[in-house]
Amino acid sequence: MGSTPFCRSVRTPLTVVRTGRSGPDAHHITTAELALDAQEPVFDGHYPGFPIFAGVFLVESAHRAAAAAPPEGSGPLRLAAVESARFLSPAYPGDLLTVELTWTPKGDGWLVRGVLSGPRAAVARVRLRYAPAAAPVEPFPAVAAPASGTGDRMLVPDIIQRIPHRQQMLLIDQVLDFVPGEHVTAVKAVTYGEPWYRWQRPEPTAAEAYAYPIGLLMESLNQAAAMLATADAANTDVLASEVLMLGSYGDVSFGEPVYPGDLLEHTVRLTRTLNDTQFFEGSTRVRGKLVITAGQMVLARRQATLIRPEMAATP
Repeated sequence: MGSTPFCRSVRTPLTVVRTGRSGPDAHHITTAELALDAQEPVFDGHYPGFPIFAGVFLVESAHRAAAAAPPEGSGPLRLAAVESARFLSPAYPGDLLTVELTWTPKGDGWLVRGVLSGPRAAVARVRLRYAPAAAPVEPFPAVAAPASGTGDRMLVPDIIQRIPHRQQMLLIDQVLDFVPGEHVTAVKAVTYGEPWYRWQRPEPTAAEAYAYPIGLLMESLNQAAAMLATADAANTDVLASEVLMLGSYGDVSFGEPVYPGDLLEHTVRLTRTLNDTQFFEGSTRVRGKLVITAGQMVLARRQATLIRPEMAATP
């Protein structure tokens, strides 16, 4: 799994510090570290004035660690699903993250449980499922087709008046259909000119190396959900209003890879609202074919000064 290069969202190198068997059940263990450079490009637009390492990149960091040090003899693997991801506390520029993975055989693949920790506390718990790379993609559950476009259409100037994401982390280009309190359909064009492809030098020859990073695929879908989350009140300045925090992801399944030139079409539905927390389900299609489904995405609003009290003293 680690022999084929793949595109990643985060430029910062990840270092495997331990691998092997451990514990009474002799499970395979992978431990890796990631020092978050303050100049890391993904901080640029997430969020201006209040940089946070997006939760989806924590998931991708666990995947990077798994790809770098899988169990001996496992053969080529692919990430089939994110069974769950819970985000416990934020990670910030300058943090040293530790990724600890425990591998358990599951069917003809592996279940990987991961804990990601920062200098203050654990930041995330994830459960990833890997399948043999040659195994066929599992059928997706039935998912409703995108809406027919009966609501509002928005372009970038409209989008940035609603959500706080900016370059390089604004990952939806247009909203084709938007019905507040119900659903949204948004699109994102994948191009080779995006910065993530610059991290690979020299350019690899394997087609798989150009597959769009899973963190960006999930983040783009998440930003479609953010459009619904801000339907009642725009949230373009997190310091003046609230920070949109990803609380969890569940039942995420992946289909065929996405490549430069593909157009992502996201459909997200609001399923429940509980005070300042909203629950969504979503899916993404390319040329009418599902490439990701998410059974649950949870977004919560939090005051910036409650997350980082030191920000209250910042003029």
